[in-house]
Amino acid sequence: MLKVYTDAAVNGNPGSAGIGIVISGNGIYEQLAIPLSGKWDNHSAEWEAMRIAIKWVETNHTLNSLTLLYTDSQVVARSISKKYVKNIKFKPFLTDCLSSLNHFPFYEIHWIPEKQNKGADNLAKQGLQKAINS
Repeated sequence: MLKVYTDAAVNGNPGSAGIGIVISGNGIYEQLAIPLSGKWDNHSAEWEAMRIAIKWVETNHTLNSLTLLYTDSQVVARSISKKYVKNIKFKPFLTDCLSSLNHFPFYEIHWIPEKQNKGADNLAKQGLQKAINS
C-alpha cells in the first residue's frame, strides 16, 4: 500500500505558491517541497499538488497495489471522488488527475483535517519559501 499526502501554501490570493508531497509505503519514502512559478490561488495550488503527486506515483512507482491519496482540500477530494467539478476553472486539473488515475489498479482519495497533514504542510511552506526567494 502506498500513502500519498499533498498540500499547498500560497502567499496572497493569488500569489506565490509551493506544494508539499509525502509518499510512503512499499519501501518508498519521498518528501517533495516544490516551488510553483507564477501566481496561484489556493484551490488551484491544491489541485496542482495532487496532480503532481499522482504523476510522480505514475512515473516512479509500480502500480500494482492500493494507493491512498490524502488532501486537506475538500474541493479536490470531493471532485476526484465524484469525478465532477462544479467550477470550470478546475476542470483541466480534474481531467488530468483522472486520466492518470485510470492507470492505477486501486486507489482511494480521502479528505483529512489540516492537523493530520503536517508533513505535507511543512513541505508546502518550504516550497513556498523557495518560490518567494527565486
